[in-house]
Amino acid sequence: MVLLVVLGVGLWPGRAAPFGPWSRGVEPVPDGAPSPPLTVDDVADATVLLALALQSGRGLVQALDEVAEVAAAGAAADLRKVAAALRWGRSMDRAWGYARSSWGPTATAFVIANTVGAPSAAVLLEAAATLRDTESRRLEEAGGRAAVLLVLPLGLCFLPAFIATAVVPIVVVLVGTQLG
Repeated sequence: MVLLVVLGVGLWPGRAAPFGPWSRGVEPVPDGAPSPPLTVDDVADATVLLALALQSGRGLVQALDEVAEVAAAGAAADLRKVAAALRWGRSMDRAWGYARSSWGPTATAFVIANTVGAPSAAVLLEAAATLRDTESRRLEEAGGRAAVLLVLPLGLCFLPAFIATAVVPIVVVLVGTQLG
């Protein structure tokens, strides 16, 4: 009877059980709560850490758990979801479907390595480099657009002033000398 009460309290909906394999020190996120922020640098760093963990001989789920412990909050949340899905027997592509779209190159690297049977560490390092290169190009393009958007209002403000202080007086003087 006491065992039933302990199990009932531990498994009550909306409450994390203080024991068992499903309680790994991760607080459940309430429904509708926003996910922690995730940047491309967080994803790239976690991808490199995953590659290093796999190179050191860790299993995939163990590597995901260990990287989730040291990764940024947003990356850790996604890695924990993927690890849980793999523990529950989901396929590699279905498991990575639980992560946000920023993990695209990493997920693709894992799925390809899993399908082919190749070691995934080298592919993961390439995926991290791809993530960083793509983000760098995106930032350069955004900087170029910002420069154009900043110069356009300045030109629209200074062009009438230039015309009023430089062009109009010259035209008035030239017209006055031609008429007089």
